[in-house]
Amino acid sequence: MAKVGEAELKNQIKAGDFSNVYMIYGEEDYLKEFYVNKLKNKLVEPAFADFNFHQYDGKKTPISEILNDADMMPMMAEYSLLLVNDYPFDKSKEDIEKVKNYLKDINPSAVVVFLFTQIEVNAKFKTLENAIAKAGTVVNLEKRTEGELAKLIISSAKKRGCSIDTANAKYMISLVGNDIKTIFNELEKMCSFVGEGEITRKIIDDLAVKCLQARVFDLSKFILAGNSDGAYEVLRVLFAQKEEPIAVLSVISSCYIDMYRVKCAIASGEGENSIAGYFNYKGREWLIRNAVRDSKKLSLENLRSAIDALSKTDELLKSTSIDKNLLLEETVMKLLMLRNG
Repeated sequence: MAKVGEAELKNQIKAGDFSNVYMIYGEEDYLKEFYVNKLKNKLVEPAFADFNFHQYDGKKTPISEILNDADMMPMMAEYSLLLVNDYPFDKSKEDIEKVKNYLKDINPSAVVVFLFTQIEVNAKFKTLENAIAKAGTVVNLEKRTEGELAKLIISSAKKRGCSIDTANAKYMISLVGNDIKTIFNELEKMCSFVGEGEITRKIIDDLAVKCLQARVFDLSKFILAGNSDGAYEVLRVLFAQKEEPIAVLSVISSCYIDMYRVKCAIASGEGENSIAGYFNYKGREWLIRNAVRDSKKLSLENLRSAIDALSKTDELLKSTSIDKNLLLEETVMKLLMLRNG
């Protein structure tokens, strides 16, 4: 067994070639839930689920109890399935050793899945990951690329009886974000609206619920255009929706950092692809395209000054009791002034 990707995991489940232990983690929550459910549907007969499917909150159940259950034989089935959610292995070397000892003599009739919604990849995690990879399957379910998400949107729309082209699928991603569950929710709404028709850019603009990142991008567009009225109107709406100023500042900062990276890359003779290679833009490739377009309006010196101003505001937001909305308004004013030289 080994560390595998999504395609290998999918083929393994389809072929019924199961490992007796899995470690599943990664950024894409929808895919983690999807493949755990695939394993459950393949391994557990609904009539005997009460006997053969066991689910644990890792923060409440000791690993010794879970591994004792793993040694039990399934009832009227080939396998029992044990799903362990977010076990805090980073808190105990002893618990990792218990798992490693279990892996030396695995119950062939049990499939144990260690599922992690959030992890800190440290030395302890790597030790556990390597041990499980030798005895079973480890899979990191990462965010899909923009192209992969666009294909998913097109095929999912077709299954629902409507259509959307690649350009509009990518535009939809730029508005609602790259979380698959959110994409499916938005797509369901649009397909219901158009029936057997086509999802156009206008329909996306009219129906899509923009993610925070997209709404803050609107703010950045007004700043970069030198449009103070538009910028403060978007800011007013964000305040009315009670968005956290720190979260808003974080997205504004990411826009400027994207532009700075692009500007430096172009200055050194590099292209867009090199930026995606150096930094993690998987599933968010449109950010590079936006940055290439927008960075033309600012010099490197202005970008450095803007990032410095954003950094100082971030420090103030986290360390003082000054009104956070006021700090954000002042920062937008500084960015507008830098834009206008």
